[in-house]
Amino acid sequence: MAISTPKIIGNSKILLVTKARAKKVARSDLSVLITGESGTGKELFARFIHDNSPRARKPFVAINCAAIPEGLLESSLFGHTKGAFTGADAKKDGIFVQANGGTLFLDEIGDMPFSLQAKILRVLQEGVIQPVGSRTEEKVDVRIVSATHRDLIEMAKAKEFREDLIYRLEGFSLHLPALHDRGHDIVTLARTFLKSRKEFSNKSLSRDAHALLMAYSWPGNIRELQNVILAAAVEAPMTVGGRHLRPHMKGNMTKPANTETSIEDRLLASMENKGRMTLAQLRANFSEPRSTLHRHLMKMSRDGTVQRITYGITVWFTTDNNQHITPPTTLSDRQTQALKIAKATGRITRKQFAEAIGISISTAGRELAGLIERGMLVPDGRSGKWSGYILPSL
Repeated sequence: MAISTPKIIGNSKILLVTKARAKKVARSDLSVLITGESGTGKELFARFIHDNSPRARKPFVAINCAAIPEGLLESSLFGHTKGAFTGADAKKDGIFVQANGGTLFLDEIGDMPFSLQAKILRVLQEGVIQPVGSRTEEKVDVRIVSATHRDLIEMAKAKEFREDLIYRLEGFSLHLPALHDRGHDIVTLARTFLKSRKEFSNKSLSRDAHALLMAYSWPGNIRELQNVILAAAVEAPMTVGGRHLRPHMKGNMTKPANTETSIEDRLLASMENKGRMTLAQLRANFSEPRSTLHRHLMKMSRDGTVQRITYGITVWFTTDNNQHITPPTTLSDRQTQALKIAKATGRITRKQFAEAIGISISTAGRELAGLIERGMLVPDGRSGKWSGYILPSL
């Protein structure tokens, strides 16, 4: 049975960088401490780390340390023997045993009682637990991913959290961006929430709704956005507008809500609604010159917000719409030569490729674009005339 990786939605540069870091640490067995404001998707990232790790086929178990009374949390974590306390009529395994071989996600670790922190430290140091009421220890193999919105260092200074436990939990630190820092991801998420509900799936967002969503501070982050957009959709006939959103927004605006959304926001909206589009198709919906639209598309491509592929004609699409692209199933002779050059020299540029086989730079660019779309070449990170492509790392 295939492992289903949770969908982390968005194309903002800050999110893509965070997602890439999460994917890298997933391949290790380090403990991970996820920080960030409430509602930024910590459990979603914890699941993403698990599903991209060598433990992916083993259990993923999550527990919210703030949601369980202190008197029950110890037995929930470590289990208990029969008769360990009143009501313990049978032996029960704790979640450390349930997660054995896999990943345990300790949400709101900052709310864990001080008395239990030493026992968590022992698990991290020795890999052993001691059930409540037992005199013997049990060996467990669990990767711990924890999360908090609190400042653990300040808590340690106030003697509310063990400093030595912080360093054990923080084998790798991953900070999640606040929603108001994620740009157009806000609109993308809002559309996703509408489509996720059958009764709202045919509703859309107006231009002034776009502007208002982008201007709002989102103190509750993604959780608040979901609540606001679904509540507004209840009152909207077909199009969710600013007047439907405002009554549900309790925070402040980070900037004036200009109803004239940016060119890049409108380009994204067009591609999200239509799927892949050529520059000519996009031009039909805009008053700006073709050169202006192309300049913005190239910037968005460099930022990772949109992608493009060229097979005789260039089409543009958002990352979430890349399923619309069906590349040819075989390589051209030129593409085969390009891969050979990249392998022999370590990288390849359009100019280098064009000169090597005697074709124009624009033709070389189209051939390389086909290899990039299939993942056979990736950008080398340089910009401008120095940009090139390399073979992907295995």
